[in-house]
Amino acid sequence: MDSAAIKLELMQQLMSIVDDKTLRKVANFFKKEVVAEEDEDITDEEYAEFDEAIAKHERGEVKFHTEEESMRLIRAGHKG
Repeated sequence: MDSAAIKLELMQQLMSIVDDKTLRKVANFFKKEVVAEEDEDITDEEYAEFDEAIAKHERGEVKFHTEEESMRLIRAGHKG
């Protein structure tokens, strides 16, 4: 999995967080652990890919799942 795909997956996971406490924990992790360097900024291509994923979600073409839904689907062996 390339960096762009990993970033997109992380963004999708962030979008699925509905619990404020969990979201704050993730935000605090990034504040403490992740040091953004200038050469590691998101590229225009990665940004466009993320925008397209959000647009597909808003058009109803894809569905983001909550943590609970994701766990249920994983346990049920859902492939898509």
